[in-house]
Amino acid sequence: MTTTEQSDATYVYTTYIRSTAEQVFRALTTPEFTMQYWGGAELTSDWRVGSRLEAIHPDRDDFIGEILAVEPPGRLSYTFTGRSEEAAGRPPTVVEFTISRFGDEAVKLQVVHTGFTADDKGAEDLRNIGEGWPAILAGLKTLLETDRPLAGPGHFAPRTPARA
Repeated sequence: MTTTEQSDATYVYTTYIRSTAEQVFRALTTPEFTMQYWGGAELTSDWRVGSRLEAIHPDRDDFIGEILAVEPPGRLSYTFTGRSEEAAGRPPTVVEFTISRFGDEAVKLQVVHTGFTADDKGAEDLRNIGEGWPAILAGLKTLLETDRPLAGPGHFAPRTPARA
């Protein structure tokens, strides 16, 4: 069963990072950072509303999207889909990050992922991001708090920045 009807499924993940909102926002939007915690993918865009976002990895096709909101250092949102899903006419999902102070030394980072289709593929996507977001955000937290990438296996393995 395939459909473009959206379900009301929402995935929410919250973490707390000993960092600043500015550093977290920079880590979300800078390829040299993303490749160290996002499974080696370089997230590239000019980070303007309406611009294209690409996750580039030398060994696999990753995701693409469109920037929906950029409000440094507190909010970032974009669409999220695979190239094959886009070619098949499937609607993208939507990711929104909110970053806020949490005491004197930390920030609260919340990710809300919505827009899953009300079919088997949408349910599969929801299951997949339920594994992906915790790993990605644990990698982000580790990188910012220790200045070292989290050594994840396989698809979650970091890469060393090609340029610094």
